[in-house]
Amino acid sequence: MQVLAIGAHPDDIEIGAAAFISKAINSGAETYFLVLSDESGRRTARRAEATRAARILGVPQRRVLFAGLHDGSLRADQKSVSRIREIIAEEGLKPDLIVTHSAADSHNDHIEASRIAHAAFRRCVFLHFSIYLSSERERFAPRIFVGVSDDRLAKKIEALGVYESQRSRLERRDLAEYEARLGMMARMGRAEAFEVSRQDGAADLPDQILELSESPFHRFWSQIIENKEITLFYEAYTAPGAPIDWPTSHAGDGRDQLRQAFRDQWLPNSPLRETGSASSSVRQILESQSVILVGGAVSNLIVRDLYNRFRDTVWAVDYEMPRLEPAYLYNRKSGIRHYPTYDGRGNVLQDYGVISRMVNPYAAGEHVICAAGATGLGTRVALEFLADPGSSPEFLKNFDTRRSVQLMFSVDPDSPRPEVLDVCHG
Repeated sequence: MQVLAIGAHPDDIEIGAAAFISKAINSGAETYFLVLSDESGRRTARRAEATRAARILGVPQRRVLFAGLHDGSLRADQKSVSRIREIIAEEGLKPDLIVTHSAADSHNDHIEASRIAHAAFRRCVFLHFSIYLSSERERFAPRIFVGVSDDRLAKKIEALGVYESQRSRLERRDLAEYEARLGMMARMGRAEAFEVSRQDGAADLPDQILELSESPFHRFWSQIIENKEITLFYEAYTAPGAPIDWPTSHAGDGRDQLRQAFRDQWLPNSPLRETGSASSSVRQILESQSVILVGGAVSNLIVRDLYNRFRDTVWAVDYEMPRLEPAYLYNRKSGIRHYPTYDGRGNVLQDYGVISRMVNPYAAGEHVICAAGATGLGTRVALEFLADPGSSPEFLKNFDTRRSVQLMFSVDPDSPRPEVLDVCHG
């Protein structure tokens, strides 16, 4: 993978992306720096600082490039864009990923640097970092997070320490505090964060980039929705108004957790929309976006009428006579059935569930996520994973692929964690 990091000024890349660059290089990425502007009267000194700082992060001097544009006067005009294209052509670069400024910033040069980068390339994938001195965090919408671990922090501090000419500026605000706030978005410690954008014609977010992300929640959901909305279809029982003779609070608790996770971590606005599975807009929504289906065939009409009939469905939650016979997990290929077990008072002793991520057959490029249990206990466990994928590494590792996945599990209310019983890849 070839990475091109573009900064408006010397030190911008190190401020916003030093930990990411270190990790990318350690993973084998061929990395280049492109500094857009020179400071009047200090060109030689500032370029020397930039090449020294880059070398600390693992970028050799021959891969540190300078556009020579004017500090404070960057503009995404024909002259600037042509200059960048000349440099790229001269170096023979064909970056798989461009790392540059976020437009959620109050510094004119940073905003224009982002615009220049987008104007100079076509069909590219971009990661956008923020600068703690000028970021507008209420507009910043990061989806990739990389931890500022002790070893990366040591390199970052050393690289920024090279910029003696900028010491007073760099000390105006607390970088550690800012990165701790970024980390909170992903339930991490100190972190760097990046918005993701793709130009028309660009491929899906490359697996190598997703692998660099260290937030399990964002890594899981970025493969599905990127910057789009997703609709959750909650239960609509097959006999509306009839007494429900099994507990329904389990699934409700799981939905609450998923809803809160998106509110806390998918900033600035949650993409999650919710409606009942008996809604008249089901087909319209399915044909336009990714969806989450909550519950099995007894409680979710879409699971009963559509999901269980998808061509690639292996594990389905089904039933024979609701309220007379329990729902069960059913393998459509082998015919195997797994029924939940109960004690003498009707409490669930063991339940079975499925977490599916499948291609949406009604909308190209979209997905169907299903979180279903034979009872509400299994459904809640599936939703808890969707809300916090990092809580179950045994589950998560099966979803680090772009293929469709169906993971079948069992859960004991008294056990600290569910058990994976089967995984099917589409």
